[in-house]
Amino acid sequence: MFLGIDVGTTSTKAVLLDDKQAIVASAVAGYEVSQPDPATSEIDPRRWLDAVRAVLRRLRDAAGRELGATQAVGLSGQMHTLVALDRQCEPVRPAILWSDGRGVVESRMLRDSIPDIGDLTGVIPMPSFTAPKLLWLSRARPDEFARIAHILWPKDYVRLWLTGEVATDASDAAGGQLLDERRRTWADRVVSEVHLPPSCLPRLHEGTDVAGRLRADVASELGLPAEIPVAAGGGDAATTALGLGCVREGRGFISLGTGAVFLAAQEAYRPAPDILLHAFAHCLPARWFRMAAMLNGASCLAWVAQICGAPGIDALLARVEARGHAPGRVLFQPYLRGERTPYNDVSARGAFVGLDAACDSVDLARAVLEGVAYSLRLGQELLAPRAADLASVALVGGGARSRCWDEIIASVLGRPLAIVENADTVAALGAARLAMVATGATLSEVSSDPPVARLVEPDLRWEAAYLERYATFKEMYGALRDLGAGRPSQAT
Repeated sequence: MFLGIDVGTTSTKAVLLDDKQAIVASAVAGYEVSQPDPATSEIDPRRWLDAVRAVLRRLRDAAGRELGATQAVGLSGQMHTLVALDRQCEPVRPAILWSDGRGVVESRMLRDSIPDIGDLTGVIPMPSFTAPKLLWLSRARPDEFARIAHILWPKDYVRLWLTGEVATDASDAAGGQLLDERRRTWADRVVSEVHLPPSCLPRLHEGTDVAGRLRADVASELGLPAEIPVAAGGGDAATTALGLGCVREGRGFISLGTGAVFLAAQEAYRPAPDILLHAFAHCLPARWFRMAAMLNGASCLAWVAQICGAPGIDALLARVEARGHAPGRVLFQPYLRGERTPYNDVSARGAFVGLDAACDSVDLARAVLEGVAYSLRLGQELLAPRAADLASVALVGGGARSRCWDEIIASVLGRPLAIVENADTVAALGAARLAMVATGATLSEVSSDPPVARLVEPDLRWEAAYLERYATFKEMYGALRDLGAGRPSQAT
């Protein structure tokens, strides 16, 4: 058996695989993020350890004998989030999440100080990344910054508890904007510019390496064998790619979770910072990927369900589907938390356009579904300007459970989408596959495609209408920005 654990933004998931890569059991445990204002997103990292305990208890209840036969553990986690620890490896402060937007000024400072930082680290500085967060912390919270002895990312904080090792992998280091992508070593110039002593950096591995062994006391608590290897693992974008078999040129996927990601695998490092694509190291040696990263995905649907007083997301989606499949008459700009690709604008805000007195909650929900789909279309035009650039695209994440939304996205993108089985646990599956490689499996053995639950084709009846609406959508950002609508003051 092989265990994969994925430390996500709002929940931790775990899957238990047998040696044929069949899922024997899975579990999930949720938690809340602190967001006192639009620019701030934090969480006590110890909540992740509680969640790991919870999912392992559930796995033990469901498949205790199989769990006890686990041969190795692999880890995955949300990218960019900064975990700052003191000399005793205790948190200095709450973890600063990827969605936190307080590093706007610091992002500009890094661009000015290191003009070629986009080519060096794969993308220009943005507040989401770890490097601007570190620089912000050094300027805004110097007392906290002075106490930092180690920095880690979420999955690595879990590894520290599991093994006692302070380590990370190339994909999370890349997402931190602290990696020299071509050499796959620490980017010394960036580390120096954010005033971080090199001694604070974790040991750097490839995702397939063994990066520690399970401590006996933790193993006993979790129902696992002691001293089994824990693979270095990867950031969730990279492990999701591996879980989908997305390791070769021409393979891509969309992940529709709290945010949204459109990713394409690469066999060489080809940065494109001028168009705000992220070019990062994969969790596999000698592999990279390009990624269009959007801050607003399924979280927009949860938001509209809440403000409309819907009894639940599923109930609201059912009402949208019952009304029919034609494109809606209201447009939605889905930038509730700012945006990364293609605008790099933490101050961007959401908007409904085209409202009238006859509009109701179904119109608003339909607009939200389409607005996120149009945002993905923007990413596709940068990532794969020719349809042939991507041979196949899978759709995963919590948002992939909605047939209505799947059909809207396929129609807006103008391409079929493969909905895989167990779509919301693919990152944990990829982590478990890394555990298999760390104990002797080959890449070809673990990079197979997961079973496809269904194939969603574009609805050609509405192709022209969606393209017309999309053309208007592209004009909204510039028009609203010029109006200065919804611009908050810079948070400190």
